[in-house]
Amino acid sequence: MTLATSTETLIDDGGSGGPAAVGSADAGPAISVHDVGHAFVAGTTVVEALRGISLEIPEGQFVSLVGKSGCGKSTLLNILAGLLTPTGGEIAVRGSGLPGLPNRGYITQDSRLLPWRTALQNVALPLELHGVKKKERLDRARRLLERVGLGDAVHQRPDQLSGGMRQRVAIAQALVYEPAVLLMDEPFGALDVWTRESLHDLLLDVQAELGTTAILVTHDVGEAISLSDRIVTLAPRPGRILGDYTIAGSKRPRRHDALRDDVLADLQTRIRRDLGAAA
Repeated sequence: MTLATSTETLIDDGGSGGPAAVGSADAGPAISVHDVGHAFVAGTTVVEALRGISLEIPEGQFVSLVGKSGCGKSTLLNILAGLLTPTGGEIAVRGSGLPGLPNRGYITQDSRLLPWRTALQNVALPLELHGVKKKERLDRARRLLERVGLGDAVHQRPDQLSGGMRQRVAIAQALVYEPAVLLMDEPFGALDVWTRESLHDLLLDVQAELGTTAILVTHDVGEAISLSDRIVTLAPRPGRILGDYTIAGSKRPRRHDALRDDVLADLQTRIRRDLGAAA
């Protein structure tokens, strides 16, 4: 089956309040991916997970990777994190090839906190590993825990926190070192709608403040439209780019009422249709 790749810029004039969408015309690439492929062996079979992925992501852009299970979203994210080595192609992150990645944060679906450390100690860990003095790292960790609504849980260990609270600690941990590049693998799925929207706001505020380049893996088209400057859709195995949509002109996050806007509603319909047709 041959898939045509769609590349479009959509202009949405509605919305207000949050950070403006970041365009790609004037910024240099923070991440450059050229003809990347990845394959692995399962038993006696070679499985091609990714094929011919090429992307340039400017500094400060928020990009969502959207697709069905098995389309290689998480594989691509793990390659960008330096956890996997691609079997083909080239990648540069802020001018550095892999390995040797610059400062970056990575939020996974599971919190992966150290069970013997408190929430405060877990959030402060990246600063500790980078030699930040104890008082400064604990002060910064405490402030960020307060921003994610856990100011009264700083001394609790992971087993004393709910799943959603643990994920908030993990998000704070990824943000505490003020990463230049933030990679996220469906970090909001376990959260209730109120906490999720609150963390969406926090994430976009921090991203705008620091100029962080962010890449989110999600299967939720509405979440992608709400948060992103740009949405890249992937077809299933081998994972390859199906569509590339830039949303310009509106404030983020785009709440549910904003998604009824004609431009955004049409985008949501097209992405769902394209993903449904890809096989």
